[in-house]
Amino acid sequence: MRWRSWVVGLGLWGAVAGCGHSKSAAAGPERPKWMPPEGTCPRGALLQMERLGLKPGDKVPVIVDAIQDHPGPARYNYSFVIALPRDTGEQQLPGARIGGRLYVTKHRVFGRYDRIFLPESGASVPFCGILLDARWDRDGEGLIAYPSPMKGFSVVQDNTGVIQVVDRYP
Repeated sequence: MRWRSWVVGLGLWGAVAGCGHSKSAAAGPERPKWMPPEGTCPRGALLQMERLGLKPGDKVPVIVDAIQDHPGPARYNYSFVIALPRDTGEQQLPGARIGGRLYVTKHRVFGRYDRIFLPESGASVPFCGILLDARWDRDGEGLIAYPSPMKGFSVVQDNTGVIQVVDRYP
């Protein structure tokens, strides 16, 4: 009788251990602490982006911060910014401005953009985009940055980037 309960107990332990193991294997690597939090797009963003002719995966070349619209290196901190779409011959958002927040670490600058300011109406509509490096981005982890002598700031090689339209913030 005791032997049977031991076998049943062992069987249950094996089933529980098996479930726990497969669950952790499916979860994948832990998210780095230096990355900004995952998040959902603002309410109505997907509909508004569709109305503007934008869909997830589209890329808009930008000047990352309108205040630093100059050639050469730029210095960023954790703040609200307005990005300026660049004229590349196929400008998708003529005259528009894209508002969002920069997240700065010692080695990366991330951007989460959530609003487009439209020139013709003066109104703003919800948007959902992330900042990528225009030159080489393969990992979706923002712009490569270098520590600045000013506390809380990071320096990037130039002031340009790409805002990729997304359906959620990774």
